Amino acid sequence: MRPLKLTLNAFGPYKGKVEIDFTQFNQKTLFLVSGPTGAGKTTIFDAIAYALYDEASGTSRGKDSFKSQFSTDDDLCYVELEFELAGKRYYIKRSPAQKGPGSRKIKQHDSKVEFIHGKNVTTKIPIANQEIKDLLSLSYEQFKQIVMLPQGEFKKMLESNSADKEKIFRTIFQTNRMNEFQMSLKEEARLLKSDVEQSDKVMERFVSFIFPQDNHALAEAIALMDIAQLVIELDKSIDSSKETIQVYTNEMDRFRKDIQQNQERITDLTELEQLEEQKIELVALENEMENKRTKVKQNEQAQRLVSYKEEKQKTAKEKLRLEAEVKTAEQALTGTVLALRENKEKGVVAEEEYATLSEKREKIIELKQEENQIQAIELKKIKIDTLEKETIQGQLDSEKQTASLVKHREQLGKNKQLALEISQARNGVTLIQNELTKVKEEQTKLVAKQAQYNELIQLIGQKEETVRLFKRADAKYSAIQQNYQQQQVLFNRNIAGLLASELREETPCLVCGSLDHPLPATLSKDALSKEELEAIEVDKDNCYQEYTILTNDLAHLNEQIKKYEASLQVVSENAPEQQVQLALEQQTLDKYKVNYMKDKKRLDQLIEQEENTKQQIEDGQEQEKQVVSMIQELHSAQQHINKQIQELKNEVKEAQTDLIYGDIDQVQAVLEQLTTEIGQIEFTYKESYEEKNKLEKLEAQYKTTIESFNTQLNASVKNAAVALAAFEQQLETTGYDEQFEEYLVENERLEELVTDIANYDKKVWVNQDNYKKQKQKVAAIKEQYSIEEYQEKSKIKETKLKERDERYQELIGITNNHESANLEIKKYYQAKEAQLEKYRLYSELSELANGSKETDYISFERYVLASYFKEIIEAANLRFTQMTTNRYSLLKREEKVKGAGAKGLDLDIFDNYTGKTRSVRTLSGGESFKASLALALGLSDVIQNHSGGVSVDTLFIDEGFGTLDSDSLDSAIETLFELNKTGRLVGIISHVEELKMRIPVHIDVTKTSEGSQIEVKM
Repeated sequence: MRPLKLTLNAFGPYKGKVEIDFTQFNQKTLFLVSGPTGAGKTTIFDAIAYALYDEASGTSRGKDSFKSQFSTDDDLCYVELEFELAGKRYYIKRSPAQKGPGSRKIKQHDSKVEFIHGKNVTTKIPIANQEIKDLLSLSYEQFKQIVMLPQGEFKKMLESNSADKEKIFRTIFQTNRMNEFQMSLKEEARLLKSDVEQSDKVMERFVSFIFPQDNHALAEAIALMDIAQLVIELDKSIDSSKETIQVYTNEMDRFRKDIQQNQERITDLTELEQLEEQKIELVALENEMENKRTKVKQNEQAQRLVSYKEEKQKTAKEKLRLEAEVKTAEQALTGTVLALRENKEKGVVAEEEYATLSEKREKIIELKQEENQIQAIELKKIKIDTLEKETIQGQLDSEKQTASLVKHREQLGKNKQLALEISQARNGVTLIQNELTKVKEEQTKLVAKQAQYNELIQLIGQKEETVRLFKRADAKYSAIQQNYQQQQVLFNRNIAGLLASELREETPCLVCGSLDHPLPATLSKDALSKEELEAIEVDKDNCYQEYTILTNDLAHLNEQIKKYEASLQVVSENAPEQQVQLALEQQTLDKYKVNYMKDKKRLDQLIEQEENTKQQIEDGQEQEKQVVSMIQELHSAQQHINKQIQELKNEVKEAQTDLIYGDIDQVQAVLEQLTTEIGQIEFTYKESYEEKNKLEKLEAQYKTTIESFNTQLNASVKNAAVALAAFEQQLETTGYDEQFEEYLVENERLEELVTDIANYDKKVWVNQDNYKKQKQKVAAIKEQYSIEEYQEKSKIKETKLKERDERYQELIGITNNHESANLEIKKYYQAKEAQLEKYRLYSELSELANGSKETDYISFERYVLASYFKEIIEAANLRFTQMTTNRYSLLKREEKVKGAGAKGLDLDIFDNYTGKTRSVRTLSGGESFKASLALALGLSDVIQNHSGGVSVDTLFIDEGFGTLDSDSLDSAIETLFELNKTGRLVGIISHVEELKMRIPVHIDVTKTSEGSQIEVKM
C-alpha cells in the first residue's frame, strides 16, 4: 500500500482544507515531517489510519476528538485518501459523527464512509472496514506494527515480558484459537475433577447411613472405604435381613388371625346379652305407648274443628275490613270534590294574568334596544380614554427615541475597544485548551485506577468477614463431627443390648441361633436412640455444607484480590494508603481544571461578543436614521388620534339625547323585574292546569273504588253465614263443645309422640328379629367360653404380636436404609469410574497444552509464537548489528527463571565487546531506539512473509530519533535509506535538526492562532 494523496478538512489542528500530494516527491520516497509541538505532525498519520481503519494511529487519541477546535458548526470534518496497491488505485473518504451544516440549519451528522474500488462504491462502515482489511491483508494491530509505528509505542515490543508479548503476537499472528483451546482443556479438567470429588463426598455421605452391627466384613469395608467390597457385603446383609423379615411377617399374621377370631366371639356373646336386656325394657313401655296413641287420635279430631273455626273467623274479619274500606273511599271522594272547586277559582285568576304576557314581552324588547344603545356609548367613551392614553405614550416614545440616539453613539466607541480585547483573548484560549486536554487525560486515568482501588478495598473487607465466619464454622463443624463419631460408636455398641432385650426362652437368637441365653448383653444408659443419632447427623451435614460454602467463598475472594494486586502492582495492605494518594492527586487536578475552566470561560465569554460587537458598530448609523423617522411618524400619528377623539365625543353627545332612562343599571333592573313576572305567571298558569287534571282523575278513581268495595261487601256477608253453619254442624258430629281446643297438642309435642310410637314399634320388631338370629349364631360355636376367657386369650396374643412387631419395624428400618444407600453408592461408584478415566485424559492434555514443569511452563500457543519470535529476531538482527556496528545482537532468553509465570518470549542482548548476555532494559535510550526500530522492521518482514506475501510499500515512524548520537543517527538513517532503495515510502516525524539536512523532502507544519498549516519543501 502506497499513499498518493491525503486531504484533510477541519481535522485536528487544521481549521481549513489541507492537501498532501505524495506523487510530487519526484521518486524521493524518504520524507521528514517537522514542526513545533502540538502543531499537528502526528495528526497526518492519524488521518491515514482513520481513513483506512476508522481508528487513530496511537492509543491516546480517539476519533470523537478529530474535528478541529478552530472550526465552526458550519464546517464539516472529513479525510480523503487516495492510495495505490498492486498497480490499482483506490479512494476512501471518512467523516466522524459531528455537528455540521444542514439544508436550513445546523444538524447532527452521523459518521460516514465512501470507499471506491474499481467500479464499486461502498458506503456502509462495517462492510467498508472489512473490505479494506481484506484488500490490505492486514488487521489494524498488524498495520500499527509494520506500517505505522506510533509515538510512545516504540519500546513496547522491546521491553515487554513474555506475557505481554504473547498478547501482542496473539493479535498479530491470530493465535486466539490456540489460547481458547488451552483454556477449554483447563476448564474441562477442572470441572471433571470437581465431579470426581463430588462423587466421593456423596458416597461418603451414604456410607455413613450403614450400620454394620455384628457384620465384621462390612464394618472393615466401611472403615477402609473399599466401595467394591462394601457393595458385595451390603448385598449379603440385605438378603439376610429380608429372610428374617419374612419369618416375622408370617408369625404376626397368625397372631392377628387368632386375636380377630377371639374378638368376634366376644362381640357375639355381648350382642346376645344386650338384646335380652333390650327385650325386657320394651315390655315395660307398652302401657305408656298406648296412652300416647290415644292423645294422637284426639288431636287429629280437634285439628279438623280448628280449620272450620278459623274459616268462620276469617269471613267475619273480611266483612269488617270491607266496610272500613268503603267508608275511607267515600271520605277521600268528598275531599277531592272540594279541592276541584277551589282549583277552578284559582284558574280564572291565572288566565287573566296570562293574557298580559304579550304586552310585557313588547316592553322587554324596547328595554333591550335602549340597553344596546347605552353599551355602544360606553364603548365609545372607553375608546376615547384609550386614544388619549396613546397620545401621552406617543409623547413619551418620542422623548425616549431621542435619548436612545445619544446612547448608541456612546456604545459605538466602547465596541471598538472591546473588539481589540477579543482579538487578544483568542490566543489565550488556545493555550488553555491544550492544558485542559492534558488535565482531562490524567483525570480519566486516575478515575479508572481509583475505581479499581475501591473494588479491591471492598474485597479485602469481604475477605476479613469471611475469614471470621470460616473460623467459627470450622470450630463448630469439628466439635459436632467429634460428638457424632463418639455417639455413633456408643450406638453401635448398644445394638447388641437391644437385640438381647428381645430374647425369649425357647426362641432362637437372631445372631447365633442358640435357644439358650446364659449371658445376654446389657443396654448402655449413655447411648442415644437411633432418632437422636440421626438428628446429630443432620446437624453435622448442615455444618459441613456451611463450611464448604465459606471455603469456596474465601478462595474466590483471594483470587479476585490477587488479580487486582497484579493489575495495580500493589500489595493489598497498602491499598488504603494508595487510595488516599490518588484522591490527593485527583484534588490537585480538579483545582487545575477549575482554574483553567474559569480562565477559559472568561475568555470564551469575551470572544462570544465579537460578532455582536461588529454588528452593533454596523447598525449604529442605521439605527440613528430609524430613530429620526420614528419621531416624525409619532408626530403624524398624534394629529390623527386627536381628530378621532373629537369625532367620538360628538357621536356620544348626539346618542345621549334619545335615551329614556340614561342609566344602564335602571334598564337592567326593569328588565329583570319583567322577566321574573313573566316566569311567575307562566309557572302559576301551568301549575293550575296540571292540578285540575290530577283532581279530575282522582275523582273518577274514587267513584270506581267505592263501587268495587260495595260489591265485595255483599259477597262477604253471604260467606260469613255459610262458614258459621258449617262450624256448628262439625261440633255436633264430633260430640265436642266450644272447649274442644283443650285436646289439641303442640306441633313439637305431636312430633315427639309420633316419633316415640314409631321408634318403639321399630325397636320391638328389630329386637325380635336380631335376638332370633344371634341366638342361632352363638349356638353354632363349637368351643364355647365366657367373654372373660376370650379376653384373656386375646391379651396373651397381643403381647406376643407387639414384641414381634417391634423387632420387625427395627429390622425394616435398617434394611430400607441399607437398600437406599446401596443403590446410591452403586450409582455414584459407576459414575466416578467414568469421570475418573475422563479426568485423567483431560488433565494430561491440559498440562501439556497450558505448560507445566515438564514443558518448562511453555504453553502450546507460546511454543508456536516462539517460532515466529525466532524469525523476527533473525530479521531484526540483520539491521540491528548494522546500526550498532556489529556490537549488539538480539537473543531469545533460554535461561530458566524462578516462578511459574509465562516464559519463552523474553529478550536479551548479546554484547560482542564483553562477550556477555544481558537484559534489553540495560540499553541506553539511543540503543533502545535502534533495537526497537530493528525489531519493528523485523516484525514487519515476518508478518509480510506469513500473510501471503503482502506488499507493504510504506513505513511511518513517529519520534524517537532525538535519543541518538551523531553516529547512531547516521546508522539509523542509512538503514532507512536501504528501505528507501527497495521502493518503500518512509515518513519520519522528528524535531532533530540534523535530519532536515540529511532528508531532502520536508513537510513543514506551522501553527497559528487560526489553526495549523502545511507546506511541502523539496
